[in-house]
Amino acid sequence: MHVRHLNNTGDTIVEVLICIAVVSTILGGAFVTTRQSQVGVRDSQEHAEALKLVESQLEQLRGDTTDAITESTPFCMYNETPESAVIAPQDKDCTQDSGGVANQSDSRYNLTITRCAAVACGNNIANSYLFTVKASWVEVTGQGNGQETMVYRLY
Repeated sequence: MHVRHLNNTGDTIVEVLICIAVVSTILGGAFVTTRQSQVGVRDSQEHAEALKLVESQLEQLRGDTTDAITESTPFCMYNETPESAVIAPQDKDCTQDSGGVANQSDSRYNLTITRCAAVACGNNIANSYLFTVKASWVEVTGQGNGQETMVYRLY
């Protein structure tokens, strides 16, 4: 009797399962890294948009020639028409979208301007005011609120 030995050239089920586990681990790590990168980019975009809105509030504040900027309660400013800025008390809707348009469905930035007489704020310059402009929003990470703040002195 003649015995034939067959060469096993196929993969065993254990080898296949190990390969699937290794590939799954690599793909899972790539997914987590990509997601973290996307969140980081979106977080940076939010801060840039908020800073742009704060700067816009400062520019409107500089260009305002009315007595509205002597408000002692928090307020915000937004362009209702290209020619004029509207002063909105804080109890009104002071939210804007990333383009600076108020009262939109995606308005996520809450803007406030607070005024303080410079002498009351610890500064000895008479007849000047310090304006603190702040934008706040719920961060994309969902772990609290983001905030951008700038201070402007008006003489």
